Amino acid sequence: MTSNRIRELKRKIKSQRWQSFLVSDSFNVSYLTGVSFLTPYEHEAYLLVTLNNTYFITFSTYYGLYTIKSSWQVHYATPFNKLTSILTEIIKKEKIKTMAIEKNSLNLSEYLSLKNKLPVKLILTQDIIEKLRIIKIDSEIKNIHQAAKITDRSFSFILKQIKKGMSERELALKIEFFIKENAQNIAFSPIVAFNKNAAIPHYIPSDKVKLAANSLILLDFGAKVNNYCADLSRVVFFGTPTNRLVKIYQTVLDTQQKALNALHPQVSAKTIDSIARKLIEREGFPSFQHGLGHGVGLAIHEDPRLNPQSTDKLMPNMVFTIEPGIYLPGFAGVRIEDLLVLRREGPEILSKSTKEIIIL
Repeated sequence: MTSNRIRELKRKIKSQRWQSFLVSDSFNVSYLTGVSFLTPYEHEAYLLVTLNNTYFITFSTYYGLYTIKSSWQVHYATPFNKLTSILTEIIKKEKIKTMAIEKNSLNLSEYLSLKNKLPVKLILTQDIIEKLRIIKIDSEIKNIHQAAKITDRSFSFILKQIKKGMSERELALKIEFFIKENAQNIAFSPIVAFNKNAAIPHYIPSDKVKLAANSLILLDFGAKVNNYCADLSRVVFFGTPTNRLVKIYQTVLDTQQKALNALHPQVSAKTIDSIARKLIEREGFPSFQHGLGHGVGLAIHEDPRLNPQSTDKLMPNMVFTIEPGIYLPGFAGVRIEDLLVLRREGPEILSKSTKEIIIL
């Protein structure tokens, strides 16, 4: 599978008349190699792909950690033989004149180091491998489906753990521990927000905020299986909710269902986003200040993007979320998020946790 992906990248290199491609984004390296990294938001390894060879370049601190194909040439960067020195050696050996790089995964310092030290013309590229990742194959969908199942189990588990006086952080840790016991890892740090804190979409749980009677609880979390993520958001009530909260919840739920009903292959992502925003605004609530959804795969946020500026068309075997929300600062927030795979006949919902109002 990874060999096919590298061959596809080599075809792209050849069609663009480049001579090499330096892959620096960790999720893209994982996609091409199958290697799982300790901290994927850091550069633990690079992949240099030329028309004739594939070079896996990592650091001496990871010696022996990764299982590497025998056909790849492996190099370890050290303080005495740095990344740019290794790349220069390969460039000279293969007589490389042009090297494509991923501009979105390099900071300014890293880019200037490559530009000033490598004897090659650098070509800035964007979303080359991301566009390969956007359509999932069966094995990827299987991993995401399994991650979604464990995420659903986590939701069932955590409902039984909720008690008066618990802090947001305490509840978030229980979710995290359960997922880590039953999956490869968490897909991201769980979000637990009580009452007015739920109006902050990406909130950091606090150990100072305790659960009181008649509270709203927003939960957002996901498991990871074989490097592939899941994502789920639900809101539950600790005590009987007010009529205002019930209306907000029902508006979000109805909006999500209508957005799901509008999904079909070839529809534009921004069209689905627009449908959801208009429905919420029609009910007198402010539009959510994030996209309606995002792709999920090796990264928790990836293409396609469902937002007003998106140019993506939604196609079969894309995996993404639908997550409308209503956020009222100082009062509360409600977000309902499902993960799905788009099929030719419409969406297949991977998130199975109930969306009926839950009162604990």
